[in-house]
Amino acid sequence: MPDRFLNLTEGVAMIVTDLHGDRDAFDRCLELFSRLYWRGDAQYLIFLGDLIHGYGKPADDSSVKMVLDLIALRNELGAKDVIMLLGNHEMPHIYGVSLAKGDNEFTPRFEHALGHHRERVLSFFESLPFYIRTKAGVMLAHAGPSLDVISQVEELRHFDHRALLDDATAMIHQADDLESLYRQYTAIYGIAYDELAHYTLAIKGHDDPRYSHLLRALLISERDPRFKLLWDTLITQNEMGVTERVYVNGCQHFLRAFSVDAPAAQQVIVSGHIVTPGGGHTVVNRFHLRVSTAAHARPREAGEVLLLDCARPVDNALTLVNHLRPLLVDPHS
Repeated sequence: MPDRFLNLTEGVAMIVTDLHGDRDAFDRCLELFSRLYWRGDAQYLIFLGDLIHGYGKPADDSSVKMVLDLIALRNELGAKDVIMLLGNHEMPHIYGVSLAKGDNEFTPRFEHALGHHRERVLSFFESLPFYIRTKAGVMLAHAGPSLDVISQVEELRHFDHRALLDDATAMIHQADDLESLYRQYTAIYGIAYDELAHYTLAIKGHDDPRYSHLLRALLISERDPRFKLLWDTLITQNEMGVTERVYVNGCQHFLRAFSVDAPAAQQVIVSGHIVTPGGGHTVVNRFHLRVSTAAHARPREAGEVLLLDCARPVDNALTLVNHLRPLLVDPHS
């Protein structure tokens, strides 16, 4: 069974969040890490998900190339030294689920850009862990604490994407009238299934072996409770919608639940996922630090990375602020 939790007990990690197809920020991260790595000042490069899906023009979105370069770097340095967590923008491509925000339809652009790299990239996404726990007591996540998943830690730890995909595929194969399911899909969205399948997932026609994948995605997202668990984990809005006291208590319960079998009791969680309006980070509370490396920093030039000693104990998010480092400021300006 897969283990979606990684444990780090030593070494320094350079932690990067939410680049969203920003090639300039990605290159700066690799350049900085290379200097730190070869000097012996950092041993791990960790991306906390949402590497892909640019918010701007298609020509400015380097998502696919960035993923391929990250895979190549992992092959060069080792998968234990270069780590990426699954983000809510990578997850939809495992299932063929359409993801959009406002006028930005993220899934189609990336799917059409994949080309012959599709199998390699999607297999990589499917393999990604969800959380990292450290001997320092600092937990790393894409989206941060989700109060809805505290009672389902073991289900998350051994989450099997393939089981959801296979179960939905079996349901489709067992359908008495498959064509009626495609007609129902067309009726729901008001657009022909073939047209939607091509637009959303770059499916080329009825003979494409992936032809049923858009229908499969609907079955999984609408009928499988395991997908809701994954969604709640990666799409959580953290402190938004609850009182400060409720969220502080929730963070404590979350960290305690994820401390079982960890290298140490997890005291603080570091995440990305949500905009930090005051610069490159937000201290949400003593248990939660939110970092923005590029896309979610306000302004973008305030983006930061975190250098974390995975063995030195930390019991307050404020302690980590001293270990943030600017990424996008031109040192010659």
